[in-house]
Amino acid sequence: MTEPISREELVSQLAETSHRTWMRQKERDQKVPQTSLDPRVTAHDLERSEDIVQELERLGIWPYPNR
Repeated sequence: MTEPISREELVSQLAETSHRTWMRQKERDQKVPQTSLDPRVTAHDLERSEDIVQELERLGIWPYPNR
């Protein structure tokens, strides 16, 4: 079993995933090449990720129940 990640790591990983999704959607929907987009995570990505983690906490999913 892998070691659980910290809350900060979870927010960061979700922000990276959010940004990659945005880049794919921008390419798909607006035909903007991903190579022309800034690959860095934005404040918007971090805010969205923080909201997701807060909801996971509210639902009792995060942190892991056995932690």
